[in-house]
Amino acid sequence: MTNTLARTLTRFTGKLDASPQKAWWIANRAVTLPVMFVAALLLAFGLGRHSRSPNSTTPQAASAQISGENRTIPLTEQQLRQAGLTLIRPELSTTIERPITGFVEAQVGARAQVGMPVTGQVMRLLVAPGQRVQAGTVLAEVRSPEAAAIRAEADGSAATAQSLEQQYQRALPMARQGALAWHELETRRIASVKARTDARSAQAKVRAIGSPTSAGVLQIRSPITGTVAALDASQGSVLQAGSDLAEITDTSGRELRFMVSPLLAANLQSDQVLRVKAGSQELRARVVAVAPDSASANRVMIVRATPVAGALPPAGTAVTAFALVPSSERQFTVPRQAVQLLNGEPVVYRYQRGSAQPLRVVLGPARSDQVEIVQGLQGGEQILSGNTAVLLQGDAPAR
Repeated sequence: MTNTLARTLTRFTGKLDASPQKAWWIANRAVTLPVMFVAALLLAFGLGRHSRSPNSTTPQAASAQISGENRTIPLTEQQLRQAGLTLIRPELSTTIERPITGFVEAQVGARAQVGMPVTGQVMRLLVAPGQRVQAGTVLAEVRSPEAAAIRAEADGSAATAQSLEQQYQRALPMARQGALAWHELETRRIASVKARTDARSAQAKVRAIGSPTSAGVLQIRSPITGTVAALDASQGSVLQAGSDLAEITDTSGRELRFMVSPLLAANLQSDQVLRVKAGSQELRARVVAVAPDSASANRVMIVRATPVAGALPPAGTAVTAFALVPSSERQFTVPRQAVQLLNGEPVVYRYQRGSAQPLRVVLGPARSDQVEIVQGLQGGEQILSGNTAVLLQGDAPAR
């Protein structure tokens, strides 16, 4: 500014040198120079204020914006009712949702591995992969020498039991007449009881392997209703006892299965309801069992759940469940419609002394039509719910 003032004075004195008043200027220089210097200072000060005046409005605009977001909105009770607004109090939550991941799998009892009860040759396959079968449907016919031996043994045991029972019945009148000693009768009775027991055991073994004929031909049946997922044999093949013949899966019988830590599993109980998300689908499921996983030396717990509302996606689909567990944190729950976005940030509207004021909050997990507030509320406030979108303009709803 000093250099500018010096240049201005130099130009001015240069003009005076060429003017007729040069003599007067030289004569009165001592008085005129100070006056001009003061005038130049005043001019520079005025220009400086003018150049700063546009910037001075910026803090005022910012403060106006902040006060606009936080200003109160007068609302009467009649206006609340007309705008579809209701007063609620945030519910204090003592639990927190913990996500657990798992998969949709075949339900226990909805999958069956059908194996060979005895060594034998597959005579006929009566089903094909993908075929729907009912419980008891014949899957294959097998001829087995081992099955024939088991049937013969059962038939022999039944004949022996019948013969000894008849001998006992014939000896009973003789013992009553004194022609036969009672200890002899008791020996025959015991032999008859033992033979009947052996016969029942042999018959049970016959039924367990499929009730083969005397020639050793038996039928392998499906134990469940479902779809033939795979056949592990072909016609004419010889299978050993215990070998897999077919796999049957009931695609309608599916459940959710999760692997969790023992610490989290301690907070899960049977009949507890979980919120589950499978992609864009959301459903509810009830815990049916919590048990250790023997394959992990009991370091992991298996949680099984079945749907309460909503259909499960196909088997193999990855899902995420949210389990409610106790929490020491102070949190509140409000309806989803009580939360709005103001300038891109979530707010709820506190109502007190006939006015509504937006409060910025930090949201936690959402549960169906409820959402958690983890920061921004102290408890005890009255919150507006319902059609709170009408408050985003910052004006009271029209009467």
